[in-house]
Parts: sequence; structure tokens; C-alpha cells
Amino acid sequence: MGQETVLSGEEAAEVFAYADPIADNLMQGFNDGNYTVYSRDFGPEMRQALDEAAFVQNREDVTSRIGLYESRSDPVVTEIGEFVAVTYRAAFEQEDGVALRLVFKKGDESHQLYGLWFNSPKLRS
Repeated sequence: MGQETVLSGEEAAEVFAYADPIADNLMQGFNDGNYTVYSRDFGPEMRQALDEAAFVQNREDVTSRIGLYESRSDPVVTEIGEFVAVTYRAAFEQEDGVALRLVFKKGDESHQLYGLWFNSPKLRS
């Protein structure tokens, strides 16, 4: 993948402009258990890797350990090769500080998601 570089200023603001509404939609779909809403911004690879059955299983795994999503803050935008990632500090019902990471492809005007990770001590245990 190469070196991960933190973006700031105007570059970061441009990414937030599309990433924030996608994150809102994604986490609304997550909380509601609605795969159609959750996967709205998935690229073809993501849709194939995380189909509805996988979503149901992953959601159950996450909610059983840390509950439902509540909020997010402190986004950091990084660039890794041909991708740009936004990592939020998210609060869930039973854990704060969960890393919520969304990955997009640079230059993709449709802003489809190419990667999505939830990471925290409780999720790793």
C-alpha cells in the first residue's frame, strides 16, 4: 500500500464534503439493520464482499459487543497510494473511541466506498 499521509486544509475539507453524508447514511442503515441504506454507496467490490447475509452477521457481531452507533468526531483524512481514507472516532452504546474507517478511491467522482472497518479493543477481543 505504501506510506499513509495525513491530509489537511482544503484537501481534507473536500473529502469531508462527500464522506460525512456517506458516513451518516451508512451508520443510519447500520443502526436500522437496513442493508439497502447501509450499502447505498458501496462500490461493486464492496457490494460483492459484504452482501446482505454478511451484513446481518457483521452487524450482529458488532452490536452484541458494543451496541448501536451513537455519534462520531475527530475525523482524520489520510492518503495511501490511489486511495483516501477517513477515520472517525465513533461512540457506540457500550464503547467510545471506536475507529470507523471509510476508504475511497482518489479521482472517483461517484465517491463509492472501497473499504469499511470498525476497530476497537472490544471488537478485537
